[in-house]
Amino acid sequence: MAKKILIADDEVLVRQVIKQVLQSEGYDVIEAKDGKEAVELVRNEKPDLLIIDVRMPVMDGMQACRIIREFDEPIRSIPIIILTAIDTVLGRRLSAELGIEMYLTKPISLKELRQRVKELIGPP
Repeated sequence: MAKKILIADDEVLVRQVIKQVLQSEGYDVIEAKDGKEAVELVRNEKPDLLIIDVRMPVMDGMQACRIIREFDEPIRSIPIIILTAIDTVLGRRLSAELGIEMYLTKPISLKELRQRVKELIGPP
């Protein structure tokens, strides 16, 4: 069974491109349009990895990550990649405090994204 990745981003095009790239590698990919939906999908689908944007409607990515890190094991230990256009010292510090594995900035090369995913969860 292929490893499952959840992509949470309010930009449809970003989700579609990342989904296509990761599916071509053999991963199963599910999508969320905001942080609230991401929290629900993490709880119900238990993905192997979460890739999440920071600025989204309804609930931002950092708030979603904070909630996920409060869940019981093994959900709270799901690796998380922050993928955002906002690169701030505060954002990186908060990510570290929440135990987020990677903080990457857009635009990102698809080759680098594939490498980072494999570093965290291995091949599909």
